[in-house]
Amino acid sequence: MVAVAEESRGKFGLTVEVDSDGVFNPTLKSVLIQSVQSGMPAALAGIVAGDSILEVEGSKVAGAKASTMADRMNKKPGEKVTLKLRRASGEAYEVTLVAVPPRH
Repeated sequence: MVAVAEESRGKFGLTVEVDSDGVFNPTLKSVLIQSVQSGMPAALAGIVAGDSILEVEGSKVAGAKASTMADRMNKKPGEKVTLKLRRASGEAYEVTLVAVPPRH
């Protein structure tokens, strides 16, 4: 197995709060957007704090293993991820984000 250098991991500009069951490889209950960095892909796509991530790459978050979802979100700069989200108002929407290089 080859370790991925931190510098090669792209960023989307969002911080999440995870609700899960279990310790070593927990099962997800929900993933809530905690904050969004201005000017980053998540902000440019219209994601806001309080939105919930329902699906990553077509796979439901609720009931999935945390490591599986983390792998799906781990993209190199230039790679895309498609998310289905729900606003606090209940409106569902989908976005495709392109990872950008980390800021130094």
